[in-house]
Amino acid sequence: MVRSAPLLALALLLAGPVQAAPLVVVEAKGSDLAPGATIDDKAPLTLADGARVVLIGEDGAQVTLRGPFKGTPASAGQGATQQLAGLLSARGADTTSLGAVRDAGAPGPLPEAWVVDPAVSGAACVKPGQEVVLWRADVAKPASLTLMPADRAWTANAEWPAGEGRLALPELPIADGGTLLFELNGAASAVTFHMLPASVTAPKMAAGWMAAKQCDRQARALLAGG
Repeated sequence: MVRSAPLLALALLLAGPVQAAPLVVVEAKGSDLAPGATIDDKAPLTLADGARVVLIGEDGAQVTLRGPFKGTPASAGQGATQQLAGLLSARGADTTSLGAVRDAGAPGPLPEAWVVDPAVSGAACVKPGQEVVLWRADVAKPASLTLMPADRAWTANAEWPAGEGRLALPELPIADGGTLLFELNGAASAVTFHMLPASVTAPKMAAGWMAAKQCDRQARALLAGG
């Protein structure tokens, strides 16, 4: 007589329950979820028509859910999930060599993840409570720097000495989503800052969060070990 059922039950018992994976909310529209909140991929969610939620996993994968939706992030299927490498590749990153840039006219790689290039308009990801550090590729000559908020409520000026690739800006008054206008040797740029949530701790999750915020150069630097 074949007694496979008890053996199957024993195998399932030894395997234990499937562990839920943590996800961090990056964006939430039409939902009670708040950016920076942590949920698990088995948590039931209901999204009304027009609602949209973007989540990041520990591996950096991005899960995008659009309403109407009722279920769990894990049940959303592969169509809702975009892996980190694919997310960067879709915006022109060469994932065969992290930090490489296909377009010779595009900005080069950053030396580390948590620096901001004031010469390039776009997004910058920073850690709350830490001073913002600017970086420039060309250090042969001194540079003149002017910065101000988008509403031009104040203006600050600094001289960037020759030979110095980094310039720390302690106590810079910026908020999450705030934009600063820079002029580096007369060349203008606008940079919007995004604050890393305390719930994002794993390196790949941080890189995925950066990619979701359009901080692609920083994400590639983080994945490359910076």
